[in-house]
Amino acid sequence: MMVSLKHHVSWHTAPRENHVRLWTYIAHRALNSAEIDRANIILSAFASDWTSHGDIIHGTFGWIGKHAIVIASPVSQSLSGCGIDQNISAIRAIEDEIGIHLLDRNLILLLQPNGEYSTQSIDAIDSLANEQLVFMWNTTKANIESTPIFVPLSESGFKQLPKNTGLFSSL
Repeated sequence: MMVSLKHHVSWHTAPRENHVRLWTYIAHRALNSAEIDRANIILSAFASDWTSHGDIIHGTFGWIGKHAIVIASPVSQSLSGCGIDQNISAIRAIEDEIGIHLLDRNLILLLQPNGEYSTQSIDAIDSLANEQLVFMWNTTKANIESTPIFVPLSESGFKQLPKNTGLFSSL
């Protein structure tokens, strides 16, 4: 089974470069078509106006199923805290508009054997099989063609996390 970004992200517009910095926001439930359409309007406006210290960021966004938004910027472009803040502001606008949680880092994105996606709370990690494919990254630099984004739970590091430490509290 292919596990790279290329095989799981439906991009709004293809990233300009193969090497990207990305942020992933997992929803607590699958969004419906109308919600995705509304989120796409907000994300399109954000992506077309995205800047960092006055420089245009040639970023884009995409979806993993109906469960996660992926925002990408070229690694070659310098991105400061204000540029990252714009990213978070767009996500908060979607949360407010749709009534969905996207900044809750207590959620895990799962790839089911049938190719569908689902989410689960990190608190339920012990109920998953070690072979269950889990989404690996929330924020990272990646190669769209080759960076694995879904790995077996046993290889993910999630099982080793201490419970109730606040490590995954909402932003």
